Amino acid sequence: MEKAGEVRVAIHDASRVEWSVTVPLPRGKATTYEIEFELQIPANAFVRHAPWDHLQSYTRLDSPHGTGGDAVTIDALRREVLALAHRLTKISEEFTRHCRLSGSLFNAKAPHPLDVDALSSAIVDAAALAKATRRDLCHERAWHEPSELQRERRLVDEYVSVRLLEFLASSGRSLRTLIESRSPHVASYLDAVNDVDARTADALEQELLYRKERGFLSADPKSLAALERYLDRASQLKKHFQEVLFLEAETFQVAERIHHVVAAFVAVIASTWAFFWQIALANRAIGAGGQIGSGIVLLAILAGVVYAGKDRIKEIGRDWISGRVHRHYAQRVARFRAPARRLPSRDIIANARESFDQWTVKLPDPLNPDSGAKVLATTMRYVQRGNVFPQTELSRGGVTRLKHVFRYDLSPIFSRLDDAMKQVPVLDEATHRVRFIDAPRCYRVPVKVRITTAAGTSEEAGTLVLHKRGLDRIERAGDAHDSDPDLDGDLEPS
Repeated sequence: MEKAGEVRVAIHDASRVEWSVTVPLPRGKATTYEIEFELQIPANAFVRHAPWDHLQSYTRLDSPHGTGGDAVTIDALRREVLALAHRLTKISEEFTRHCRLSGSLFNAKAPHPLDVDALSSAIVDAAALAKATRRDLCHERAWHEPSELQRERRLVDEYVSVRLLEFLASSGRSLRTLIESRSPHVASYLDAVNDVDARTADALEQELLYRKERGFLSADPKSLAALERYLDRASQLKKHFQEVLFLEAETFQVAERIHHVVAAFVAVIASTWAFFWQIALANRAIGAGGQIGSGIVLLAILAGVVYAGKDRIKEIGRDWISGRVHRHYAQRVARFRAPARRLPSRDIIANARESFDQWTVKLPDPLNPDSGAKVLATTMRYVQRGNVFPQTELSRGGVTRLKHVFRYDLSPIFSRLDDAMKQVPVLDEATHRVRFIDAPRCYRVPVKVRITTAAGTSEEAGTLVLHKRGLDRIERAGDAHDSDPDLDGDLEPS
């Protein structure tokens, strides 16, 4: 049975929100899908801009599951190590999910038990995966291996180390978030969390020693330059290995492609209209004979109106036809091909039609929705409708899904936002005087991503929290910070 697609929305950096969608590769006939992304920005903060200039997207094959065979080519090495990265990501997501559920206020009445064995096993399994991958991929298979293959094996070793460090860092962050949550059960988790945290620290220490023995670049906490070089190196490694999964995109704007056809069609209509008016005016001029007076002046004015109307008809016609094409077809068309070194025939894996629209809506005032008061918001909606085609060779290689990744730059609206920190007056209990403290001034933007396939629909929604300095976080239903800490544990999700 075909699986439904998966969606994820997150913050990529201080200015860009990222959403990714995975679409299953069909085994029989081609299938269709539809991706929808929507966010609502307060009208007083919205700045008009060209959406396509701020959208970055790429499409790649999802990380393979690994074949377990002997990798004797550079591309085979890359695919196998990406399979390890995929498994580490899955373990990390499960670790994070478990910690989030244990610290959620929505589980206050029936707390989610903290499974110490499962969390400890995740740390052990990740280290074991890294060790097994190094054993299978990082040792030379023959003394006469080409130098570029030997170098690739060393890069594999370093990339495995980077991914393991990222997993351990994510695990430590999840544990810290659990301890800092407002759940009333945190106190009972302290011993268990400290035990898992100690295991994480031990694994981190062992991996750092391994990196030192191998001569890999280390993140020295005492040197900003060393930290900068480490981040740059990690980024280069990630791009180096994931490059083997990227598809070659061929895109064009529909308006640019049909511009000349539409212009020619509208020009014919406008010229025909002007031609008949010219004949009518010419006959009128002949009928007027040689008389000079107000009739000739009127004819001259009418001739000018005809020419002005001709140009206006061309402009209105172009806008009308372009709008119809955008509304009923697409604004941009894309085709995604497999690279020649993966599939020599460079088959089309998917094609898509994309549209990006924005409009103003009136929403009920959240302070009193029944009062009839309205607040204005600008809705931005991106839609991609496409087809995915079966690829037997990719399926045999362990590839089962296509992944679309989008990043949208929201920096144009930051200039309209209020200062990131505002002073709030409070009463100092010690001095019984008014004092001021800095409080964050944040804005909340609802965001939603949906993928629809023949197998069903998957959706993820949340609230994007941002301020003048950039994006801060995404709040999702069930997260610990969705509720007020002063309320009791009898909360129900709204």
